[in-house]
Formats: sequence, C-alpha cells, structure tokens
Amino acid sequence: MMSRMRTLVAAVGVTASLALSAAHAEDGVTDDTILIGGYGPITGPAAFLGLGGRDGATIAINEINAAGGINGRKLKMIFEDDAFSPAKALTDAKKLVEQDKVFMIVGLSGSNPTIGTLDYARDTKIPNYIAIASAPQVTHPFNRYLFRGASTESARFGEIYAEFLTQFLQVKHIGVLSGSDENAKNEADNTERMLDKWYGVKIEGRAEFKVGDKDFTPQILKMKQLNPDIVLAIGQTPEVSIIIRQMRELGMRTPIYGGAAAVDQSIIINAGLTAEGYMGGWLTPVYLDSSHPDMLKYMALFNKYMPNAPKGRPNLYDIMGYTEMHVIAEAMKRAGPDLTREKLVDALETIKDYRVSEIASPRTFTNWHHIGNLRQQIMVVLAQHWVPLKWEPQHESEILKDFKK
Repeated sequence: MMSRMRTLVAAVGVTASLALSAAHAEDGVTDDTILIGGYGPITGPAAFLGLGGRDGATIAINEINAAGGINGRKLKMIFEDDAFSPAKALTDAKKLVEQDKVFMIVGLSGSNPTIGTLDYARDTKIPNYIAIASAPQVTHPFNRYLFRGASTESARFGEIYAEFLTQFLQVKHIGVLSGSDENAKNEADNTERMLDKWYGVKIEGRAEFKVGDKDFTPQILKMKQLNPDIVLAIGQTPEVSIIIRQMRELGMRTPIYGGAAAVDQSIIINAGLTAEGYMGGWLTPVYLDSSHPDMLKYMALFNKYMPNAPKGRPNLYDIMGYTEMHVIAEAMKRAGPDLTREKLVDALETIKDYRVSEIASPRTFTNWHHIGNLRQQIMVVLAQHWVPLKWEPQHESEILKDFKK
C-alpha cells in the first residue's frame, strides 16, 4: 500500500513539474529547435523581393545549423506567401503565431504588406524583425517588439537623396516619378520634404505609377514637359527598368536617379544600354559583382545552395535575408540557453556595430531606438556594370532625434 502511495505521489510530482515547465516554455522553442516564421511575396509582380529574402534567410539558416546552431538548437523557418497584400500578410502572421506557434517573425516583404501586420505584432508582443520594409510605421511609435534591420527609415532615404542631388550633382530642377505603393511613396515624399527643408529646393512636378504597370508613357511625357535637370524614378526594379528604357525611347536624355529598391542586376539585364549613367542608392557596402573576399565567399555559398537560381539572382533581398538572419542568430546566442522572447529583445538591444561580414553595414540597436542601419552606397551604371561613387553624406541625420529621451 505504501509502495503504491509513493508511486502515486512521485507520478503527481512529475506531472506537476512537467506542467510547470510547459507553462513557462515559449512557443517555438524546444530542446533542439527554434521555429521562426517568415512572410513575403513569392508570387505576383513583387515575387523577386520575397523569393530573394526567403532564399537568403534559408541559406543563412543552413550555414548556422551546419556550424552547430544556436546554443545547441537548430533553426527552422516556416515561410508564407503574402502576394504583396497587406490583408494576406496579416493572415499569414496570424497563422504563424496562432497555428504554427512560432517563436518570432521575420518580415521579408515590402512596406505595404508589412504595415498590414504591425498592429497585430504590437498586440501579441511577439518579436518582429523587419528586414526589408522602410515604412516609418515599423519604428514609429517606438515599440519594444519591433526591429528594423537591413533597410533604413524612409526619411533617411529622403535625407541621403536630397543631399546627393543638390550637393554632389548640384541639380536644382527635379522631376519625380514614383510608385503609389507605400515604400515608393514614402521615399519620394521624404525626398521632396528634405529637398525643401534642408536646401530650399522644390520639385518641378510628380507623377505616380502602380506596381505591375508596363506602360509609363503618360508619366514620362509629363516629365518631358517639365524638362527637369534629373528625374527621380522611385519604385521596384521591374517598373523602373521599363521606365529607363521608355524614357530613352521617347527621346528623354535626362539623367535618372532610382531608389534603393531599383539598384539591381536586372536593371542592366532589362534596360540594357539605356541603363548607362543610371544612379541609385545601394543598401550594402559592396555590390554583388565585387571582388571583395567577403562577397566572393557569399557568392560561393549562394551558388552552393542555389545552383539553378534564375538570371538576376542573387539580388539585394537575398543579401538582406542572409545578413539579417545572422543578426538574429547572434542575438539568440547572446540571449543564452534559456531562450525567451523577452530575453531575445534584451539581447537585440545589445547589438552594436555588429556585422556578419563586410557585405553588410554594421547593425546597431538600443533600448530607445530599433533602427539598425542608416547607411547607403550610391552606385552608377558604367559599361554595363554597377560602380560605387566615392561620396558620403555629410549632413547630420535627423532620424534618431525623435527617439531620444
């Protein structure tokens, strides 16, 4: 009887212990795995963005796991296609959190879809690391659980573009062609604002287009009538490459400056010789065809895991997915073996001037701002190659002033 009683007590104790352990366990974390959720467009006109982000993150995960993982755990990722839709992105985020029980979410999409997830992310208090979107809503207002990595604030794009155009190129008459999507609109709005605020330059005029458009004749004819010194073409690579070609076909020889989403090999592939002289901001220190040892190492890794990649890959988003997954992994290591969401956030806020290699700008987060990168490299197409310009912005950024206590 006593033996049976001791067995019963022991069983109750084990059950209680397991229940207590389960109560404190984080979703997505087991003894040997950490489950991450990701979303981005892998179908539709912006698929190049999500495919690059997903594949870059996957390569990093494979590399991290091959090196032993995170404090004994291997990373796994479930990736959902948001089709570049805010509603679909929100549905994806809810599925990842409520059904798949992921530990955190990595946003590998543009600004439009990302904005669709932000209220939910704030309410659930699950870490969201946004690698690509530059929409100000990611970090404004400040939220402990939202981080921006490889991309920078849309306002920072405006600061850099305005200084480059007026102080380096010394142009005064500027026309703007911009996408109506959140990303392009924000970049163009902030460029227009900073041109006026810092340099007293007002744009000559502006015309908008949509993601997926193929004919830009009305917008280009408006620019032609304005006769600016330069045209800003702010949008995604597929649309901007067509704009470059059609501008030349319609007789415009005006210089063209593009946003960060339109510095890519496919600009040269699609626009050909008409891309000569085209300029834009690149979000990493070295370009894809650089002979820098770190870029050669990355390209070898990409070719190992993606031997049948389509023409034009890797792209910027491959690098973003790859580098930001390494930043996340570093924070997870710093958080220690007893990994929780709160400890991950604390660890991310210790990231200072961290870079996985020279292919990425240093990332820095603090407990009062979560903007990891404020840098860009201006590039120009010369002889069918992207060439970096030796120019650095001198004007002090205002981006972090709003956050300072």
